[in-house]
Amino acid sequence: MYPILRSFLASLAFASALPGASAQVYPDRPIKLILPFPAGSATDGTARVIAEDLRKGLGQPVIIENQAGADGNIAAMNVKRAAPDGYTLLMSTNSAHAVNKTLYSHLAFDPEKDFEPVAGLISIPLTLLVRKDFPADDMATFVQVAKQRSGSKPLSFGSGNTSGQVAASLMQSAAGIEITLVPYRGTPQALTDLVGGQIDALLGDPYSSMGFVNSGQLKVLAVTGSVRHPLLPKAPTMAEAGYKDMQVVTWAALFAPAKTDPAIIDRLSKEVGKSLSKQETKEAVQKMAMTPMVMNPGELRNFVHSEIDRWGRLVKQAGIPKK
Repeated sequence: MYPILRSFLASLAFASALPGASAQVYPDRPIKLILPFPAGSATDGTARVIAEDLRKGLGQPVIIENQAGADGNIAAMNVKRAAPDGYTLLMSTNSAHAVNKTLYSHLAFDPEKDFEPVAGLISIPLTLLVRKDFPADDMATFVQVAKQRSGSKPLSFGSGNTSGQVAASLMQSAAGIEITLVPYRGTPQALTDLVGGQIDALLGDPYSSMGFVNSGQLKVLAVTGSVRHPLLPKAPTMAEAGYKDMQVVTWAALFAPAKTDPAIIDRLSKEVGKSLSKQETKEAVQKMAMTPMVMNPGELRNFVHSEIDRWGRLVKQAGIPKK
């Protein structure tokens, strides 16, 4: 019996050393946070605030790695393939975790089955931006200009992600205008081209564009949220401008690879919740023109499921062909 007992104890010791069974000592090394967007974007700024709070709460560095491209699919695929040990996390958005399920014919990951929801982070409206010399200061005039340009030289519309692409296509349909959509790997690059005159308009996040707006280089004609943005009180909502179906709010949340230990998920979720409940974190997020979106793993799971359905309807309503 003694050899059998010894073998049994040895197997227990081996099991306790496996990556998925180390929740009691988690974390004992740095954590990597993968972002599917470039540095300088709104979500990148939020990630750095949250990462610092996680570092303090978990006692380990949180290293941010930007992996932009393919509408968030590259970063999502890399995290899907990572070991489910809590040391590789994904800060994803509604692009990869909702829109792309309908937009892509062959998505190499399942946003629900291949990831464990950890916590909600932030929500962000989009802003309709044009240069200071664009011959319109409101949506009505913008639509007039766009209709005048239809056929000969349609307005070129930049899009830093799939959410902006969906919103631009919805606007095209709702306003009865013709546009040429120009996709970018992220909003910062699109802003550079907008200011430089390479494109005519952009639906982008408020944070990335605030410097250009405050300096007078860009004008905000409308926001896509349900209410006016506190940092842009003079900019009407799309609904106020006559386009009630143009409520498009993007979001970001934290995910881990599927089969990550529930105890690790719970620890991470609680630390994110602590971060978002701190007054200084709330103020930092709000200064970046975003709103905290507090959700536990169960709430986030249900939210993602409903968002896949909602964005799927929007993609079809906008008439966007599959990629």
